[in-house]
Amino acid sequence: MNKSNLILAGSGYLGESIISEYNIIKNTFDIIELCRSIKNNRPEVKTIQIDFDKITNDMGYVEGSVILYMAPPDTVNLKDTRLSKFLNNISKYEIKKLIYISTSGVYGDCNGNIVNEENQLNPLTNRAKRRADAETQIQKFCMRKNIGGIIFRVPGIYGRNRLPIKRVKERDPLIKIEESRTTNLIHISDLTRLVIKALKLTNNKTEIINVSDGKAVKTTRYYEIIYKALNIKLPEYISYEQAMGMYDEKRSSFLKESRVLDVTKMKQLLPGCIKYEELEDGIKESL
Repeated sequence: MNKSNLILAGSGYLGESIISEYNIIKNTFDIIELCRSIKNNRPEVKTIQIDFDKITNDMGYVEGSVILYMAPPDTVNLKDTRLSKFLNNISKYEIKKLIYISTSGVYGDCNGNIVNEENQLNPLTNRAKRRADAETQIQKFCMRKNIGGIIFRVPGIYGRNRLPIKRVKERDPLIKIEESRTTNLIHISDLTRLVIKALKLTNNKTEIINVSDGKAVKTTRYYEIIYKALNIKLPEYISYEQAMGMYDEKRSSFLKESRVLDVTKMKQLLPGCIKYEELEDGIKESL
């Protein structure tokens, strides 16, 4: 049986997690990791150094492959020109499937309401606007090439080495629970299982899928669980307005949005992937 290449384009935290589960897919795929710098991974993973911001003439290794694109957009403007160059580079090759890791931030602020994949996009931050542009590019590319595509709208990813431990140890003030916004989370292991299962989906249309643990949570509650797990005394509580004047711009931007992701479609197409439905269990494993 001839194996296909699984291209991890822009391999970072999620890419490393997928590589750690290589035994699950080793009979079907060889992994090629595309990175800005060469990494020392397992011997069975081939790493190719690439500058995503440049046009590359020869990318023959993508022929007949499945591509998981995870590279963050550049910050030149509100278009993902980095993705544009990548899609141009691979346009002359036959691709089996293209999976894109987007963000649930493309929905913008939904005032804590439930949102599914049919909701109109309303990205508020520049990074979310670039992701929305990238989604459009992915859909057009897959339609033009008549291949299957998957766009995962991903919320906050947590896991080992991906918890706000520094903020907790410094005991940054928390927003009062009644004023805290609603967020969505997913454990890195669960996201990895979703991606691996998605490799087996067979159709020639682009599926957009919300993913999360299925249990939206107040941001303050998320921090309280970490404090408890670390046995650290809770800090003071402040108002939302006070927090907006105290937190840095990036943290504040996340706290301006509130929504509950409907993951019905995820459960229908990719069942059995969520192990850490309870946030307490996921945080305990992450520590």
